Amino acid sequence: MKEKMTVREIVTVTIMMALFYAISFVIGMGTVAIPVLYLYGTAGIEMFLGSIFYLVAANRINKHGLLFVWVMIYALITAVMGYMFMVPYFVAVAVVSELVMIGKDTYRNPIRNMIGWSTYGIGMVMGIGVPCWIAWESYQKQALASGFTDTTMKLQYDMVSSPELMLVGVVITVILSALGIFISQKILKKHFEKAGVLN
Repeated sequence: MKEKMTVREIVTVTIMMALFYAISFVIGMGTVAIPVLYLYGTAGIEMFLGSIFYLVAANRINKHGLLFVWVMIYALITAVMGYMFMVPYFVAVAVVSELVMIGKDTYRNPIRNMIGWSTYGIGMVMGIGVPCWIAWESYQKQALASGFTDTTMKLQYDMVSSPELMLVGVVITVILSALGIFISQKILKKHFEKAGVLN
């Protein structure tokens, strides 16, 4: 496996990440009206549906740095949307997600992809707590201004204040992330490889 990603490969990751983010945006908009689903299920649903885009990039490129670049693109999008203080957190998520993929041909290994993608998923759901822990007052004002309800904010505060409730979110996300990789891997084998998308 070549060590460095080329500009063309980074562009491929960016395109797949953009598709993933588009799915995430739609899911977020669709679940925000149901606070419990929004807080506990959104990250998992995003990881489940978005796993196909990740696997296309992972199998096509198969180089270390892919998950790091993927998460950093998400961090930049988050910063542009006004959550600059989340960037250091996502840098840490990017590093950890990439570290769990150390090894040869791990980006074409279904089990390792489950681990890497689930690690990123954990980072996504844990990210719900970061603004509450470091800037609750300013985050609350910004969230309410963007359309969050008082009920959502209360449930979010309760969630991030309870290790047990955070664990529920993490478990749901890991299950859906792993299941997404499992199903997407079968789709890739059946359709994408025959079509030459991964070559």
